[in-house]
Amino acid sequence: MQTSDTMASESSHQLRLPVTAIDPIVNNKIEEIDRCPQCECLLKFSAPEVPNQICRSCGYVIGTEAPVGSIEEITENEDVETDQSWSEFYAITNSTEKQVAAAFEEIESVAEDLYLTPELREQAADVYAEASRENLTDGRPTTLVVGAAICIGTREVEQPRPTERVASKLDIDSDRIKQMIRQFQAELTRGYVELSPTAYVGYLCEEAALPEQIKSQAEQLIDTVTESEVFSNTAVHPVGITGAAIYMVSSGELTQRRIATLTGVSQETIRQRVSDFQEAMDS
Repeated sequence: MQTSDTMASESSHQLRLPVTAIDPIVNNKIEEIDRCPQCECLLKFSAPEVPNQICRSCGYVIGTEAPVGSIEEITENEDVETDQSWSEFYAITNSTEKQVAAAFEEIESVAEDLYLTPELREQAADVYAEASRENLTDGRPTTLVVGAAICIGTREVEQPRPTERVASKLDIDSDRIKQMIRQFQAELTRGYVELSPTAYVGYLCEEAALPEQIKSQAEQLIDTVTESEVFSNTAVHPVGITGAAIYMVSSGELTQRRIATLTGVSQETIRQRVSDFQEAMDS
């Protein structure tokens, strides 16, 4: 049975919302009043659309029964369960807020599987927020829009997640995400980022639990040969090149099947890119 202190700690942990993403969607009137009881910043605001006041500095929802204290004090107990969604603590009063809540929960649901840091989650939420302001979320499945937001958001900070992997984790068709991404690019003018294959190395090595040495060797291999004519075809997706490079430097630690799963491309594509590497090195 949970104690009142444990329940309070759970609540306070969940009340740190990505307010930088919420603000543009549900708040048009910002009003500075008093100090936040959580972080003591003069950044608390109230808005008629939002049932509780939210601190714009730390995300604390004022008016709840969560205890006041430092972040260190609140998170000191590492055994606290944190599986409740923030919407359980935040009253939702209209369809827009409900949609935003669902979107943020979708991002959180795949954050661990896709190794999304808090910064990457906030970046994805920012893309979703802009899409919402431009009415691109209306009438579309939340999961689909979130998938596109994650892909674009991680690309924009050069920590991309393969589209096929995002689609797999969200259990949606990758072609639909790619179509949504194209719409975002056209209507939001976001996502037009040309990425080197090295941008994918960190994520793929992390998911495959490979050591830093493999990461460095893969990046060096890519930088060494991808300027050759063999890789001059712009239609070649960078993540296939990344997968082949990791396969070649991992000394058999990963099979081509495993690499194909991690990258979301076919084994045939991995084999072709390995052949390209060999040809480039021979020349």
